[in-house]
Amino acid sequence: MFGGVGVGTSEIFGGHLLRSRYRLDQPLGKGGMGTVWQAYDTTLSRPVAVKFANPAVASTPELRSEIVKRFQQEAAVTALFTSVAVPTVYDFGEESGHFYLVMEQIDGASLKEFLDEGDLLELPVAASIIVPICHVLAAAHRAGVVHRDLKPSNVMISAQGYTKVLDFGIARVEGALDDTRLTTAGKNPGSAAYMPPEQVKGEEVTGRSDLYSLGCLLYEMLAGRPVFHDQNDHDLRQMHVVGTPDPLGLLREGLPDDVLALVARLLAKDPAERPATADEVNRVLRPYLPISSDGPPAGYLWPDPTRPFREPFAPDDVPMTGSRIELPGTAAWTYRPRADAKDLHHEARRLLATKPAQAVDLLTARLPDFGEQYGLRAREVLDLRFDLAEALLAKGDREEARAVYMEIQRDTFGVLGLEDYGTRAEEGLSLCD
Repeated sequence: MFGGVGVGTSEIFGGHLLRSRYRLDQPLGKGGMGTVWQAYDTTLSRPVAVKFANPAVASTPELRSEIVKRFQQEAAVTALFTSVAVPTVYDFGEESGHFYLVMEQIDGASLKEFLDEGDLLELPVAASIIVPICHVLAAAHRAGVVHRDLKPSNVMISAQGYTKVLDFGIARVEGALDDTRLTTAGKNPGSAAYMPPEQVKGEEVTGRSDLYSLGCLLYEMLAGRPVFHDQNDHDLRQMHVVGTPDPLGLLREGLPDDVLALVARLLAKDPAERPATADEVNRVLRPYLPISSDGPPAGYLWPDPTRPFREPFAPDDVPMTGSRIELPGTAAWTYRPRADAKDLHHEARRLLATKPAQAVDLLTARLPDFGEQYGLRAREVLDLRFDLAEALLAKGDREEARAVYMEIQRDTFGVLGLEDYGTRAEEGLSLCD
């Protein structure tokens, strides 16, 4: 038997037939106020997801009532959307004290899992994720709904590559009699790492508040790290109020000026300085979406968020990953194969021990291209630069190795998140004496 969902003395376990229709198979995830189950609709013969509210976790009748209100709002708001970028709502109700929401089951990965698997994302991949979110936010804001909790764990990428926006449970709904203000008992709504300054301060939130959170997502995708780092949620919230993010252009070379300007505007402390609408963000990023002549992004893990743009309505038996298509003539590649940089790193390390001169020749020939493609501060390129310095040392060219270490030290000095490379460069310089 799988674990149960309890409200009062009643519990539901795996195998239970909810409302004589939805067979509960296994729990998919559990949060502070609810549980999601993988289930099967025996009437329509299709897999579904069933989300339960769990008012029993609340310590007072008032908090239990608040959890139920939040759950009812999530069901109502999610059902407003007809976009492929929001899970479809099939049913909502209550049985024996269990409030449940039946939704489309999404096979795939959360954006959090997607980001945890790799480093920074190429711009067309990030645009493929952000543009559908813009589409959802634009529709929500027109309907008077502010999400208030946009973060990587509330975004899914389906097995087919579609981006899905989840969890409208703490959304602010214009005209609602009760504006639910809880995430867990007694706390402000939202997540510290993605919370706009006005939300931290308890001021009015608007559609531009969601755009700040969207800017946090876009920054993290392109920089390979969040806007701010802190283990303490209170301090992290304050960083969003008074902190200045490291300019994206210092962390990631080669990004277009309009994208850098967009990220800076999205992260403005004053909501009035941010883009007016999600549609405005959409318009800036749309030119960077992949097109049908582009091949799949090399070096990226499943699921592939570019697929709906590269292969719209492709049959399910078409592979979702594979080798890059050779473009004719001098056409530029939309994607830069990050895996090739890692392959070069492994080959250089193999040659370093016994054939350092060959490692130097190989890196000298290929490193400039990767530096131009990724930027000199990209971690893959920094690893290759260290490979070159070590190969030069092994070959006996101490002065040339010193020059490489000094360049790395210069390029990483004061850049948050690259401190370890600066330390390594300093250690390398000591070996050149």
